[in-house]
Amino acid sequence: MDPVPGHAACRWNRTAHRRWLWRWPPGWAHPWQLTLIVFAVLAALPPAVDYSPLLDGSRLGYGAIIGGTAAVVALPLALHRHRNAFEAASALGGVALTVWILHTMLVGTWTFALSVPLMWAAVSADPRRRPVLAPFFLTAGMLLAGAVVAWPGFWWRR
Repeated sequence: MDPVPGHAACRWNRTAHRRWLWRWPPGWAHPWQLTLIVFAVLAALPPAVDYSPLLDGSRLGYGAIIGGTAAVVALPLALHRHRNAFEAASALGGVALTVWILHTMLVGTWTFALSVPLMWAAVSADPRRRPVLAPFFLTAGMLLAGAVVAWPGFWWRR
């Protein structure tokens, strides 16, 4: 049974380890897209905390700025049941986040700069719509998120 009847892109690779994808509701955002948004939120938080002036006891509004920015990045997760709204929130959130980062770079929101490509990759990481490009965007996003964590000296300075 196809999740979207008559949709040719849904008939790709019916192996046993991918059968759970067939049970995923067709109108929802794909788990690959959700994974990239979670990585977009988590990739920015460790460097933001490391840069935090809260560690020195100054600028108490910094936590609110970082929390609000993280909420904008995580907004598509609240819309996971509506794929079109999820993709629109990811794309527009990436644009808004770019403007916000450029406006408040000196405050420390530059750590969210790597979340923007992850949000834009999440828009195209649906294998039901783009069976060829979706694995590429998922792999690129996971490599970017892994590089943020593994890059020595980026946020493991202490």
